[in-house]
Amino acid sequence: RAKTSSGPSPEEIAKLPNWTAQTSHTGKSDGQVQVFAKDNKAIAAQWSAASRTWIEVGEVTGRNDAQGTINGVRFDHVFPIEMDVAGGGVQTLTIGYNNGDNPFVTAQAFIDEHVLDQGYLSQIADYIRQRTGESSVPTLGTADGGNNTQSNAAAGSSSSSTPMDIDAATPSYQYLPMKGYKSFDAGADSKTLTKIITKIREFNATNTTDNNPTLSTNDIDLLDNLCATLGATSRYHSSSITDAELNVIHKIINSWSSSHAFPAIDLARLTVLHPDASKSTRGAYWSTILQATLQTCNQTTASSSVAIPMLSLRLCANCFRGGNGSLHAVVGSQLLPEILQCAANFSTSTNKNVRLAVSTVLLNAASYLQRTAGSCDGMDADSMLSPVGKVLASGLYETEATVRVLVALGTVLLADDKFLSRAKELDMAVVVRGVAGGGQH
Repeated sequence: RAKTSSGPSPEEIAKLPNWTAQTSHTGKSDGQVQVFAKDNKAIAAQWSAASRTWIEVGEVTGRNDAQGTINGVRFDHVFPIEMDVAGGGVQTLTIGYNNGDNPFVTAQAFIDEHVLDQGYLSQIADYIRQRTGESSVPTLGTADGGNNTQSNAAAGSSSSSTPMDIDAATPSYQYLPMKGYKSFDAGADSKTLTKIITKIREFNATNTTDNNPTLSTNDIDLLDNLCATLGATSRYHSSSITDAELNVIHKIINSWSSSHAFPAIDLARLTVLHPDASKSTRGAYWSTILQATLQTCNQTTASSSVAIPMLSLRLCANCFRGGNGSLHAVVGSQLLPEILQCAANFSTSTNKNVRLAVSTVLLNAASYLQRTAGSCDGMDADSMLSPVGKVLASGLYETEATVRVLVALGTVLLADDKFLSRAKELDMAVVVRGVAGGGQH
């Protein structure tokens, strides 16, 4: 039986990803367990593929010395793998394996993560099967990979190490490509939701024209129920949102003037992150919401309003992060080019919140194009590269927003060769060098 202790040390907890940044850590598979730091404690959370959220399981109070953690993810077994590198050096990597997993699946994920030669698949899988829990370290790039069998180890036998050639032409990047999606999830609390519903009540009370049809008492009650559900974030995995509640949001966005519709757009931004609201069967609903929102945004000038473009682009960004329904509304209904055009229209906004929303839309779009097979087919390269170029050339963007756009550019260049070819034609390297040279804030 493995030795246990009272729990992770403060130093170990400090190395864990923070719970407040959970949305930037996308789970790789349903049921994956991730350890986060929360209030100076280590907590375990489980990834829900259906809701695309981390569900807190509880505090990590004990530690099995046979287990280990890699980037906050706990495994039943963690062991090192050494890889010969050019110049005679050795790079040490770590691989995690859970009892009951398929060794070949684990090995393939390891190869993909570290961009290794595909020929190592069987070597790594055999090592997992034969050496789980043992201390010998395989070396990739040698004839036997350090993978002596138990009988050989018992006999004290060894074999000579003949270095293998590693395909150095395959590039590996620390920050590219972007994996997952960024979102604007702040505001799913009673205080902010109360402000939103109060503003809607205020506008509803002053509506006097046919252009702004009033909401009924029942409509307001439905919004109150919706806000109560959105505020209970810990119950997202089990709570639900009704069609009637969603229809009230649509009624406001579709029929109220832009000067009155913005609170509903903000409410839609939060609603789309609820797994039930954005499930696959609601793709048509979010398509109509996005169409109405984009129409309102396109009728707004950069100088006349900040709220409409900021909230509209935040909603678009969150649709990538929501469920299959909202994602399908973006890509399945051919709205992505319109969204990118909207981002381009406001790419030189003088408001930093709008600029961050623009950069996040570009980042999420690039992530989708890179990770989804066939998504680049029929895609005009300029629809991505044009707004990226405008952003980088503007000199307006803050550091965080600039980094997001640079990662978006790097990610989309890896998505399809046509983006790379077009970027060369546009000489975008000059713009990037200008940014790297300190041309931004």
